[in-house]
Amino acid sequence: MAMNTPRDLFLHELADTLSAEHIIAKMIPPIAGKVKDEELRDAMRAHAKETKQHIKNLEACFKALSEQPEQMVCHGAEGLQKEVDAFLEEQPAAEILTLFAAGAAGKTEQYEIESYTGLIDMAKLLGEKEVVKLLQENLKQEQAMSKTVEAVEKRLGKELITSMREAEAAAANAG
Repeated sequence: MAMNTPRDLFLHELADTLSAEHIIAKMIPPIAGKVKDEELRDAMRAHAKETKQHIKNLEACFKALSEQPEQMVCHGAEGLQKEVDAFLEEQPAAEILTLFAAGAAGKTEQYEIESYTGLIDMAKLLGEKEVVKLLQENLKQEQAMSKTVEAVEKRLGKELITSMREAEAAAANAG
């Protein structure tokens, strides 16, 4: 696809975000199933459902624009997937995997938030009000998930460090 206009760039970025959502939709369920923390697991599973709606909203954006999405792979989301896969190969302890999953989800949400923020700005400039509304729905859910995983990550980190310190103190007192 030739990119000569702001609309061309917008369509490219919209297709990239659609690709990202497809990658993320496949990434969430396997790691959510390995997460030890119930709050995080439930949030990830709920967000997997939201991600399916994000895909539908992005497809609706293309329909509203009377366009077909460019076939592409989002290399940013692909990189996030590779990071998760590489970490899982390390066979981390369940608590460490859970803490990692919270952080990985946070990174993913920040990537998506930035993507949607840029798309919304461009859609506004292009006068695409219906598209703006659909993108804002997705952004709102990404922001909510980001807040959730950030809070869970802080709680899990604190719990893990406290537990580790208690175990070290007990070992020092026993020895």
